[in-house]
Amino acid sequence: MAAGDILAIFAAARRLQAHAGTLGKPLHGKNIALLLGRSPTGETPALHRAALELGARVAEVPFAEPAGASGRDDLRGLARMLGRMYDAIDCGTLAPATVRQIEQEAGVPVYAGLALQDHPVQVLADLMTLSDQRLPSAKASLLYLGDPRTKRGHAFLAAARQIGFEVRLGQHLQAASNDATIFVVDATHHPRWALHSPSNLLDEARRSETHRRVMQTVLLDTMERV
Repeated sequence: MAAGDILAIFAAARRLQAHAGTLGKPLHGKNIALLLGRSPTGETPALHRAALELGARVAEVPFAEPAGASGRDDLRGLARMLGRMYDAIDCGTLAPATVRQIEQEAGVPVYAGLALQDHPVQVLADLMTLSDQRLPSAKASLLYLGDPRTKRGHAFLAAARQIGFEVRLGQHLQAASNDATIFVVDATHHPRWALHSPSNLLDEARRSETHRRVMQTVLLDTMERV
């Protein structure tokens, strides 16, 4: 994503936060299906709560992956039916090929696990959490600990550079121990990243709040355009 697009999402998420409690229910009357595969994750309720807060009705729908040619034909029909019943569909942990086929047939916004830790929304939420801690006039340096070649790591580092972070790579937290101006992203224990501002470890409550607001920004942007 371009820097302008990333910053626009941040701005929209901050507006949601600023108007918390007075936002009303902008997705009132909208219906969202959360498709639960064989291995539903604990992340699904986060999306459920985010959508409910906007006024949407949410249904958690058990869903089995199709098998064989007949299964793919059945999936096309099922995707069309879901598109008639719901205004948006989240596919959770379903296989990418299944998600693509549902997206082709449903005719409504389809998300590939919007609340999952490897989804770009989590990348943007983590980056926004760090951005909210930096001083506008200060040069922002970021030390990334862990494998930068993972899907999430690659996306995060690319987005961080886009919005002006100077990125360094390292293997140990001690690498930043003598630097009181650097942000640290500890991705060594995937998928549970730890984020450190120059002064402290950023708490989970703050990160969860930011993640919810970014998810809501995506839901509003995509569903209100349909």
